Amino acid sequence: MVQPRPVRSTAEEDLPEPPQVRRLRLLVSALMVVLIGGMVVVAVTMVLRLGALNGSDAAPGPVSAAEFSLPEGAEVVSVGRGPGEVLILTRDAMGAETLRVFDAGSGAEKSAVPITRGPITRE
Repeated sequence: MVQPRPVRSTAEEDLPEPPQVRRLRLLVSALMVVLIGGMVVVAVTMVLRLGALNGSDAAPGPVSAAEFSLPEGAEVVSVGRGPGEVLILTRDAMGAETLRVFDAGSGAEKSAVPITRGPITRE
């Protein structure tokens, strides 16, 4: 028994593609390439910032000091970490700010730097 051949619809399949559809198809393809490129850039930036590829330690070691001694009336404004150090920005009752550097192991104060804020001048 002979199978009948499918009938081709020439009305829809042989018509040329309108220019608006062609432009839309190119635009969608270009946006897809830009999106993929952006995702690659974000992923590479995250990997480099987290330190996985540049060989640096991603996080400093643990703080083993039980406590840090601050002057009476000093208010902690912010805390930061460095390799083997803990940085604490304090503000006293008069509003003066001091950056204090402590040893992460013993909790002993290494240095204290007064912070003065004023207008930025360019020379």
